[in-house]
Amino acid sequence: MAATAESIHSPPGTLSDHPVDTFSGEKDDRDLELPTPSSLSDDDSLSRPPMSKPRLVLLFFGLFLGSFLASLDISIIATALPRIAADFNAQTEMSWIATAYMLAYTALQPVYGRVSDIFGRKIMYQLACVIFLVGSIGCGAASSMTMLILFRAVQGLGGSGLFSLVMIIIADMFTKVEERARYQSVVWLAFAISSVIGPLLGGIFVEHATWRWCFYINLPLVTLSFVLITWLFNLSFESERSKISEKLARIDYLGVMLAVASVICLLLALTWGGTTYPWNSARIISLFCVFIVLISALMWVEGRAEEPVIPPALFKNRDVAIVLLVSALIGFVFMGCTYYIPLYFQVVQGVSTTISGIRLMPNVIGLVISTTLASFLMKRFSDVRLFIWTGLCIFCTGVGLLILFGVHTPVGEQVGFVLIMGFGQGLVFQNCLFACQELADKKDLAVATSLCGFINAIGSSVGVAVCAAVINNRLLDNLAKLPEALQAMVREADAIENMTAVATLPDAVKDSVLEAYAESFRFLFTIFTPIVGFGLLASLFIRRKKNV
Repeated sequence: MAATAESIHSPPGTLSDHPVDTFSGEKDDRDLELPTPSSLSDDDSLSRPPMSKPRLVLLFFGLFLGSFLASLDISIIATALPRIAADFNAQTEMSWIATAYMLAYTALQPVYGRVSDIFGRKIMYQLACVIFLVGSIGCGAASSMTMLILFRAVQGLGGSGLFSLVMIIIADMFTKVEERARYQSVVWLAFAISSVIGPLLGGIFVEHATWRWCFYINLPLVTLSFVLITWLFNLSFESERSKISEKLARIDYLGVMLAVASVICLLLALTWGGTTYPWNSARIISLFCVFIVLISALMWVEGRAEEPVIPPALFKNRDVAIVLLVSALIGFVFMGCTYYIPLYFQVVQGVSTTISGIRLMPNVIGLVISTTLASFLMKRFSDVRLFIWTGLCIFCTGVGLLILFGVHTPVGEQVGFVLIMGFGQGLVFQNCLFACQELADKKDLAVATSLCGFINAIGSSVGVAVCAAVINNRLLDNLAKLPEALQAMVREADAIENMTAVATLPDAVKDSVLEAYAESFRFLFTIFTPIVGFGLLASLFIRRKKNV
């Protein structure tokens, strides 16, 4: 799997030779030099001006802002959606505010990695900032739902680059896995923070100002990130000195178009299926068929491209393929739990939206603790597989404990189970990324980094769609077991389509319906547990990278 510290060679004069610990506060006044990017050979000519520790901290603050904003715009609109829909009188189009962002955000993940190999990390990060800025301005100034949805897609195009390029830049700067772990944990910290404060900020803006500030808040932050990266990041690529026409000629245009189109078809089918249209409708079946045709064409095209946007060699590498599989499975289960644990709290436990969010916070706390802990232990235990195996064991245990959730489960058990689950997630997420980076060829580091995030996002999107189908079908089966008189009362209250209506049912009916809901959630968690277990089993076949 991942190489030991000795087996990962660093070019002379890199940060690997002059370690600095900006998190532990250890004093080191020596100037630091940025290392050769992992995607380049040691002979490439680079501009590597000395960087002091304060400048390095500012650089990472700029990177933190980028990843923070990319994830913030996923969660901040959650509490603002009803108000936005009301202002535009477009309730039926409300879901597209989130879907448009996620479609663009997911589809472009693998593209940024390859294009940044051609044009350079810095210029692509700057471009992502500008696109995100334009999208945010357009969203804030939107005069119609159509305009808002369009600019949310533009935002997603920029947010995709902000996330993937931060990971790639850090991978370039640090060649040793233990150093990379320490600094890439900043990205996961940004995601954890944004997932907590995003919905709270959205609620504050809606109640005390306007929902438009959910987008305007991005303007000063993304501008600051742009300025800091422009000022401090001076790692240059040899390819940047070639002609623009030569760079443009290297882009795998057909591969890009096929990759984006296939992902959009898949995500649209999963988003619409079972909600907007029945799963057996001609539109959903057609989307799946087009996806299969496009993905087949993509595989054929990429096998013949000189610089493929998704190199087939990555999937031919058995160990990389296994890591990508684990990343997809964890994304599937993680997003399912993220969506449906709060629903369990709200429907079965009868708590408010705010309280359900607070009860889910231990998941984020566990994720932050384990991610930070792993980044510091990486130097002592350099085999990334140990962290993946440990994380999957803990994650599987946490998800398995969720099967005990019932109508009267004590709050302490709820919080404890969620905390265990989060602790396992933190160990798996970033270490799957490190494993991909270490197992892929040096020239494919940027693509492997973005591809890992892309596969995880695909798994997450599939997870949300499948979980919705599982919950709905199981709930209908459970309610069908009730006496006909009770079923009629449930239908009259519309307690199937509107989960909040369960609270309005008479006590004699509500207890039975709550148990039906609780059993449906338990069934979902019962499915999740072996999925994580399968991921653990698959990860055991990852081989450790040999010393070179």
